[in-house]
Amino acid sequence: MSGPTTLQSVEKTIRVLEVFLQLDRATVTLTEVAEALGWSRPATHQYLTTLVHCGWLQQDERRQYRLSIRAATFGRFATAHAGVPEAVSRTMRALVARLEEPISFAVRNGGSALIVERVEPERSLSVRREAERQLPLGSTSGQVLLAFDPHASDAERAPHAEAIAEIREHGYSVHRAVWMGDAIEVVAVPVMQGEECLGALSVIAPEGRMEITAAIDTLVSARNALESELAGPEG
Repeated sequence: MSGPTTLQSVEKTIRVLEVFLQLDRATVTLTEVAEALGWSRPATHQYLTTLVHCGWLQQDERRQYRLSIRAATFGRFATAHAGVPEAVSRTMRALVARLEEPISFAVRNGGSALIVERVEPERSLSVRREAERQLPLGSTSGQVLLAFDPHASDAERAPHAEAIAEIREHGYSVHRAVWMGDAIEVVAVPVMQGEECLGALSVIAPEGRMEITAAIDTLVSARNALESELAGPEG
């Protein structure tokens, strides 16, 4: 059975945009894009010119290309509204049932971490407050994202270098802080799909209520199972 019919022009356009992630620089040249894709300069120039015309790229006075404000706006929208994979949502529900504490999934959103899904335990006589969705990169989840996101820059990582080194060594982060007026403890782990960091899973609880070692073991095990599922049978 033949595969689905696809438009090569669309596939190639997406590949051009992905070069900006691959090179991880604010601006790139025609030659750099052509070499990254293995294309001729004329063919590459045609795609770049089209993306400039459509408002997704800009060309500066040095004839270098950068993503436009339109592309950045679309990226922020996608971050806020793209669906969380069902495997992640299912894992979060299982973690809430196991740990009986709120579980969050956060992604990079420019210079911050954005909570795109949060699952709360069902408790009687509980007081619920709207959780902050936007977190600084210095937060527990933010540092996990910086540690494992291949697109994070050295400048972004520099203020958190010591914490990031420890997170990379252990594969998780534990943090104690004051959040929304309460002393809390947070454990967070990355969720990887290949070389990409999809986001950070975290559990948060009032200080002293959560057994930290058990929470770490539970989140790490859940992460391993989730990444295996996301990788598929050939992963």
